[in-house]
Amino acid sequence: MLSFSLSVMMGLSLVSFWGESLIFLMMLTAMMLVWSCDFSVSKVSSLFELDSVSWSLIILSLWVVILAVMASFSVNQMNQSSNLFMFVNISLLLALLGSFALNDYLLFYLSFESSLIPVFILILGWGYQPERVQAGIYMLFYTVTASLPLLVMLLVMKANSGSGYMYMPSEKSVFSVLYYFFFLMAFLVKFPMYMVHLWLPKAHVEAPVAGSMLLAGVLLKLGGYGMLRILSLLGGISPMILSGLVSLSLWGGFVVSMSCLRLMDIKSLIACSSVVHMSGCIGSLAIMSDWGLKGAVALMVAHGLCSSGLFYLTYVVYSRTHSRSMLVSKGLLNIMPSMSLWWFLLLSVNMAAPPSLNLLGELSIIIGLISWSKLSIVMLGLMSFFSAAYSLYLYSLSQHGQYLFSKGGFYSGSLVEYMILVLHWMPVNLLILKSSYILS
Repeated sequence: MLSFSLSVMMGLSLVSFWGESLIFLMMLTAMMLVWSCDFSVSKVSSLFELDSVSWSLIILSLWVVILAVMASFSVNQMNQSSNLFMFVNISLLLALLGSFALNDYLLFYLSFESSLIPVFILILGWGYQPERVQAGIYMLFYTVTASLPLLVMLLVMKANSGSGYMYMPSEKSVFSVLYYFFFLMAFLVKFPMYMVHLWLPKAHVEAPVAGSMLLAGVLLKLGGYGMLRILSLLGGISPMILSGLVSLSLWGGFVVSMSCLRLMDIKSLIACSSVVHMSGCIGSLAIMSDWGLKGAVALMVAHGLCSSGLFYLTYVVYSRTHSRSMLVSKGLLNIMPSMSLWWFLLLSVNMAAPPSLNLLGELSIIIGLISWSKLSIVMLGLMSFFSAAYSLYLYSLSQHGQYLFSKGGFYSGSLVEYMILVLHWMPVNLLILKSSYILS
């Protein structure tokens, strides 16, 4: 045993900081998976408390960070400040783990906001275009501005109650519209909800592949997690505000889903599809029903894996064609036939085809919202239809047709690329076999 340990340590000493960090993240993920077999609520310490939602999002964070680092191996190959890149990713992971595990809401707020700094550094340091500075400022302006009222309300609540814990008992009372607005706006911008979503396509378009994978895979879920915890603390939303919030989220999802049919930028389309999926999560979290909460958590986990995989596929195409336009990148079925299979599989998950976890999440959300109001079936039906429409639109326009340039210099895919795609697709389809882990 001692000789084995020494050989492992010698092997680690021969690899770079990049390799050591990747091995550490894989070992940490394996330990978390073993530890999370029992998803009962566990109080780790006075500051950390974990339940099924926390465990699900923590494991999702570890999984997506590992895949994002693997997808960015070109940063290490070209020596583009690879050690700093790995440090930024690990810093982001620590901020995410703190956000999902802390039960003190002021510390949660600090972790919640500190997660923006590594993403901002990723966009500015390893982004592709000069416009990345504007995209980073857009993201910071939207998210930080909306978060300041939340900080004020948390400080007021702590001063009045003398407690800083998220799970403290609270009496139900009639809150003003402004009160709810201050509490929820930070999370609605982070989701993001329609009308405050303009920062997301800009950030995705200019971010490197790791930034896009982490932004879509994990950071958007911070908005859902925070909204769930704050609404549990407040005891729900008053009926008047609830009707307006759900109506706006569903209407926004419908409008964005229609606009996706006119987009030609692959990254922008996938980013806007995230807004459509998260609009259903906003409505189901707001009504605070059992079906709605379980469906929202399932959809957040499934969307984190699916959207991360789609952004990686976009990077694979961009590395060959040097363009994100579907007009330039059409006809990929003739050039990269094996990658076309992965486009089909991941877009099928994106449109909630069985047996994916997306299907379970969307069905639970639909049941929860229809049980709250029968009228919501109209918007939900239209959103489901247009979600399938823009997924098929993206597949048909990018894979079929005549490619504009020479086919020389193309190769279908490497072993690492296929492995990353398999590690995105398999969990989102196998988790439905053990959905009780997430829906408990």
